[in-house]
Amino acid sequence: MNAPIAEERSRFGGLRLQRFGHALERHVWRSADRVLAVTGVLKSMIAAAGVPPERIEVVPNGCKPDAFAGLRRHPDPTSPGAGTLVLGFVGFVRTWHGLDTVIAAMAEQPDAAALRLVVVGEGPARAELEAQAEALGIAGRVRFDGLKPHEDIPGLVAQFDIALQPRVVPYASPLKIFDYMAAGCAIVAPDQPNIREVLVHGENALLFNPDKPGAMWAEIRRLANDPALRERLGEAARARITQADYTWRGNAERVVAWAKKLPLDQAGA
Repeated sequence: MNAPIAEERSRFGGLRLQRFGHALERHVWRSADRVLAVTGVLKSMIAAAGVPPERIEVVPNGCKPDAFAGLRRHPDPTSPGAGTLVLGFVGFVRTWHGLDTVIAAMAEQPDAAALRLVVVGEGPARAELEAQAEALGIAGRVRFDGLKPHEDIPGLVAQFDIALQPRVVPYASPLKIFDYMAAGCAIVAPDQPNIREVLVHGENALLFNPDKPGAMWAEIRRLANDPALRERLGEAARARITQADYTWRGNAERVVAWAKKLPLDQAGA
C-alpha cells in the first residue's frame, strides 16, 4: 500500500462513490494474508481499519543507487541557476506539494536573488505555478523541465544544491527523497512522523515545522549560507541509503523473506 487510495481520491481526485470506495478498500486490506505499507503511519491507518498489526509489514520506498554512482554533483552550466544555488524538486506536480510557497518566498525574500528553482516533472499544478512565477516577476529564475526519461533523473538531481520536499501528505514514503539521498543532496523536508522514519534533522537533512510560516525558508537560507553543512548532510544522506538498504533490491529481498514465513496454505504452496 502506497496510500489510502479511497481517502486520497476523496480529498484530491473527486471520488464520487466515497462510501463504496472506503468499504471496498477496507475489504481488500482485511482479506489479504499480508499487507505491505510504505510507512509506519500508513500501517497504523490500515490497522485502525481492522487489520491485525502482525499482518502488516512496513517496507519503505527506495531507489537504484547504482544509477547515481559516479555522478559528480554540479550545476548545469546551461541552467538558469548557473553560477548561483539551485533549489530542486522532482515529481508529479500537484498543488499539495507546496511549490507555490517556494516561488512566493523567492519573490519576497531579499536574500533569495541568488537562488534558482528547477522543477522536474509534470502535473496539474504546473500551469498555475508558471503563472505565479510570471506574475511575481521571477519567471527567469524558475525552470520547469517537464517529464524526463527515468534514466535522466539521476543527472538532473545531481544539479541540485538544495533538494526540496516542501509539503507531503502524512502517510507517504516520497520517492523523490530516496533519489535526493542517493544523489548526495542537502534535503529540506517537513518535520512530520512519516518523514522522520527516514530523515533525521541535523544529521542527514534539515526538517522544518510545516505549520510555522517561514520555517521552510529559514532552513533553505541556512543551507544556502553554509556550503560545509550542505556537503555534510548530503554525504550522510547518501550513506544512509546503504546503511538502511533503501533499495528496490533490498525491498524485494525483504518481501520474499517475509513471504517465506507464511504458513504453506497462505503462501500458495
